[in-house]
Amino acid sequence: MSNKIRWGIISTAGIAEKSFIPALRETSRGELVAVSSRDRNKADAFAKKHDIPTVYDDYTSLLESNEIDAVYNPLPNTMHAEWTIKAAQHGKHIFCEKPLAMSAEEIMAMSDSCEKANVKLIEAFVFLFHNQTLKLRQILDSGVIGDITATHAAMNFHIQRPSDNIRLNKELGGGGLLDGGVYPITFTRFVFGEEPITVQASCLIDPEYGVDTRTTAILEFSHGRFATIQMSMDGPGGQNAAIYGEKGFINIPLPYHPRNGAHLSVKTSDGEEQFSFDDGRHPFTQAIEHFHEVLLDGKELAVPATNALGTLAIVEAIFESAKTGQRVTL
Repeated sequence: MSNKIRWGIISTAGIAEKSFIPALRETSRGELVAVSSRDRNKADAFAKKHDIPTVYDDYTSLLESNEIDAVYNPLPNTMHAEWTIKAAQHGKHIFCEKPLAMSAEEIMAMSDSCEKANVKLIEAFVFLFHNQTLKLRQILDSGVIGDITATHAAMNFHIQRPSDNIRLNKELGGGGLLDGGVYPITFTRFVFGEEPITVQASCLIDPEYGVDTRTTAILEFSHGRFATIQMSMDGPGGQNAAIYGEKGFINIPLPYHPRNGAHLSVKTSDGEEQFSFDDGRHPFTQAIEHFHEVLLDGKELAVPATNALGTLAIVEAIFESAKTGQRVTL
């Protein structure tokens, strides 16, 4: 491997165009060399638009290339495990979109395949690597707001119906929880630094599409601490989170996709202090830079791929609680 990571993208998914490519090009140690699609015309157009030198008309051919070190996998949720495992078997490192997989068994199979092939796997919860989140951890650890008593984390957006949006496609792993709900869940797990004890939730299942579109959940943590999770694909509202402590609270308007204007505020009896993270960089950039450090410098991966197991366990508990009307113990 040279002093740069050569990247290939599996598919021409919109998130690759909107999020991954501009962030990769903000880094100094990675270059985009190839894209693949099962539709050659689509791949050619995508490559021309984004100045990508090599095009493959199937995913396997890209994985077989000796000119690629790592791949970005933004395929539908139900295809993450299959193509991550295949990428590992071809010696490629993988930056996989969230949710990492559809089951704990898939997550472990992906992790085992990567370990066997001596390649690295990272899940694209990019906020975990962002300066805003790193600063948040420092603030929490400082004790300035005291012991955490509760949190609230939400993610809301609107999908107009009728729609062929993949988030409404049950067969491809659609639904609000797996698309957007995993953000507040993962954020909440990060804040508490542990897994919840119980989960109680309600979900609305869209009768036409058969996927969850609205969810509210209460997570109970140790020592009588609680978190509320709210997710909807039925209306605007965006993202937000708040953390409440015995001596103060923290407000984070853009917790999962910190971008221009990103900041957090800390309010205690001593007053309010605001921290800004408006550096103009894309939310994905620091996560990709960290992955480059792991691959090129031997740095330890800050968040192992198996972290996805905790989030998926909560998703499954939410569905079970919503179905049975009972609190679920993890």
